[in-house]
Amino acid sequence: MGKKERDTLTKEVTALREEVTSLHANLRQMIPGFSNTSNSFPMISEVTNLTSEFYKYDCQDIFFDILCPELNLKGIVFFFQCAFKGVSDIVSQYFGPTEASIRTTGAFESLEGPIMSVLRKSYQTTYQDITRKVLSQGLFGQIIQEIQNQLQLGSDSPEAVERILEFLKKLAELLLIFYISDPPVYVNIQSVGSYVSFNPIVHDVLDGFVKPKEECVIVLPATHKNHAEGELLNKALVLSLHYEIPN
Repeated sequence: MGKKERDTLTKEVTALREEVTSLHANLRQMIPGFSNTSNSFPMISEVTNLTSEFYKYDCQDIFFDILCPELNLKGIVFFFQCAFKGVSDIVSQYFGPTEASIRTTGAFESLEGPIMSVLRKSYQTTYQDITRKVLSQGLFGQIIQEIQNQLQLGSDSPEAVERILEFLKKLAELLLIFYISDPPVYVNIQSVGSYVSFNPIVHDVLDGFVKPKEECVIVLPATHKNHAEGELLNKALVLSLHYEIPN
C-alpha cells in the first residue's frame, strides 16, 4: 500500500471515529440515567454547590440587609415563603403548556420516565436561553406586590423593590436548574415555616446558635435528588424560635 493510500485510509478512519464519538454522545443524552450530559449545564454536584452559595451569599445578604432591620421572625419566614412559592409557580407555568400538550397528544398519564428525561436533557442544551426568556417576561411583579402588601420593606421604595427583584431573579435561575436537571432536584418549599426539632444531620443554622432537639423554624428549604425521599443534597436552614433579630 502506497503512502497516498495510507493517508487516505487514515483520514477515513479518523472521520469514522469522530462520527462514532458524536453518535455516542447524542445517544447518552437520550438515555435515562445519565445525569446532566449537556456540556453547558451543571452536573448534580455543581447544582448542590450553586445552592449552597445561593443560601450562603444571596439569602444571607437580603436577610441581614433588608429583612432583619425591619421584620420579626414571622415576617422573615413570610418573605421566603412568598419568594420560593411564587418563583416555583413561574417555572412550572413556563414548562406546563408544552408538557400538557405532549401528555394530551400521546395520551400519557404521566411524562415521568424516559420521555421527561429526554425533555430535560433537551432543555439543558438551551437552558441559558430559557433562563433569559423567563427573566425577561416581567412575571415577578405579582410576587413583589404580595410581599410588599404585607411587609412594606424599605417603605416600598424603588431601591427596595429593585433589591427584591434582583433576589427573585437569582432564585428563578436556581429553580430552573432544579427543574431541568436529570434527575431533577426536589426543593421542599412546603416545609418553609414549619416548626422542627433541630437535627444537625438534616438542618443547618442560618444565623445564631441552635442546640440539638431545640425547637426552630425552617427558613430555607432542603433539596433532594429526584423526590422528597431522595438523597439529601442541601440541608434546610433554620432559625431558633428564640432568635434575637439583629435590628
